[in-house]
Amino acid sequence: MKDTLMTPYAKNTLYIVLIALALRLLWLLLIPVIPVSDSVMYHEFAKSISSGNGYAFPAGNLTAYWPVGTPAIYAFLYTLFGESFFVIAVFNLIVGLLTLVLMMALARLWFNEQTAYIVGILYAIWPSQIQFTTILASETIFNVFILLGLFFWYRSQSNTLSNWIIGTIFFVAATYVRPIALLIPFILIGLSFLRGFDFKQLFSSSIIIVITMTILIAPWAARNYDLFDEFVLISTNGGPVFWMGNNPDSTGEYMPLPKDLEFDSETERADYFKSEAIKHIKEEPGIFAKRLAKRFVDYFRSENIGVNWNIEGIKQQGLDKTVLPLKLMSSGYWIFLVLLAIYGGIRIIRSDGFYNAITTTPIIALISYNTALHTIIASGDRYHFPIIPFVGLLAAYALFRMKSRIET
Repeated sequence: MKDTLMTPYAKNTLYIVLIALALRLLWLLLIPVIPVSDSVMYHEFAKSISSGNGYAFPAGNLTAYWPVGTPAIYAFLYTLFGESFFVIAVFNLIVGLLTLVLMMALARLWFNEQTAYIVGILYAIWPSQIQFTTILASETIFNVFILLGLFFWYRSQSNTLSNWIIGTIFFVAATYVRPIALLIPFILIGLSFLRGFDFKQLFSSSIIIVITMTILIAPWAARNYDLFDEFVLISTNGGPVFWMGNNPDSTGEYMPLPKDLEFDSETERADYFKSEAIKHIKEEPGIFAKRLAKRFVDYFRSENIGVNWNIEGIKQQGLDKTVLPLKLMSSGYWIFLVLLAIYGGIRIIRSDGFYNAITTTPIIALISYNTALHTIIASGDRYHFPIIPFVGLLAAYALFRMKSRIET
């Protein structure tokens, strides 16, 4: 009777989840939540929303600069439990465990159970993902919404359209966290079309998806129109971020905006920085080309952001000497998995063929989409988090193939 209570897969998943839980609880007990950088603003925005003042800066001016998704979620938690960083940390812990389970579910769906176990272990011990337990940030929230969308999108071949609608709802939730998710449903529809070349399905599904997205995004777009008298779908930071990676003083990574410029609205500022970035690219195509290469390298070269955004908590605990080792461990682990993922991708292409490799699952397509996007705009380790689940999946598949070759 006991053997029928849980399947072997469920038991093994539980063991992996418990390992992930233990590591994240240990980090949470050691490192306090002390917001820095964008985390400070997420907290302030959440306080404003939960107190009934709307999505506004501390001075009271309403905004749409950053996407509202993350502050809105934190505001909901603050409303229920009070303004507590511990509540955010517990929420992050739950998000991390759900991300792990979803990555395993997709690995099982797209590959096999052994790959699912491997990706679960890889994610359970992933340094940056453990470190994000004590950070107010959009990165892990975005990823869990994307994985939920993919899980429903691909979970069954029956009731395809209803699955796609549910998946789209989660993709829209991700869009409210980071607007780059807006195109993902259409990328997935395109991959489905390439697999089956069904024009009727392509047309009907596209219409339904557009309607679903419109219904869910329209209220926020209407709010923004009332605020700015201009159409703003989600946020106004697209132009500034584009400028950060493309201006005469750019390093290709995040940089602060000039403080000596004044604008009548956020939309005017967004348009200005977008036009300046385009102007710079047209005037300096050679520099733009060089920065493309640099941004590509910057996208993959390190993963220190978890340590950087926990720096005050680490220092408060008197653990300053651990900062460099933590960074080396985090970046070393990331680079190791990227190399494994490259091998995994090559193995899939060699066994399935290039066409099938890019259409059967969205892994390679979504890695390519996010990488291309941030190669054009701003780059750095904070921006590669959307591909973390897919790098993990490919790395796990690579280890599975290595294991299979050794055993044979």
